[in-house]
Amino acid sequence: MKPTNKGVKKSMEEKKKQNGLRATVIQFIKFGLVGVSNTAISYGVDQLFYYVVFRDSAMEEKLKITIVSALAFFVSVTNSYFWNNRFVFKSENRKSVGQHLYAYFKTVVCYALTGLVLSPAIKIWLSDVVMPAALVSRLPSFLVAEGGRLPYWVLSIVPLIVSIPLNFVLNKFWAFRSRGQKQETEQNK
Repeated sequence: MKPTNKGVKKSMEEKKKQNGLRATVIQFIKFGLVGVSNTAISYGVDQLFYYVVFRDSAMEEKLKITIVSALAFFVSVTNSYFWNNRFVFKSENRKSVGQHLYAYFKTVVCYALTGLVLSPAIKIWLSDVVMPAALVSRLPSFLVAEGGRLPYWVLSIVPLIVSIPLNFVLNKFWAFRSRGQKQETEQNK
């Protein structure tokens, strides 16, 4: 018995979906690898500028921290754009300088939204959470900060659960999405 055109078409559509899902998972893994390198670069730039470049600076401590953090942010976002453009979301089409600048701007907006707005907001919100005494007494001391609150290192991990997938989606479907992909997606609807 020969498969009908409907059956063949449905089977092809299912394979396409599976391949699309597989490609997205691979992209997400690559995005994670770029993210690990960004974290290391951000931390390295932060430490280099704080302890070496501005070591003997007479500037106020809060201003120094702000400048160093901004430098680390922009260096790591630039690294992110470079590797996401060439390794994660690479396109067959050659981009003009203007297209690169626009995509870079969108990348900065993505990371600023999650790294400079969302993550601090989550940390501040969680910093007010006081765990029940019964729970605190059962936890190891490194998991409990003063007053039964979560320690800062835990507060720093929690936003990653939200920001990593959100950054992936924003980068994939906004920052690195080309006009051709938009038209193709609209035609497939």
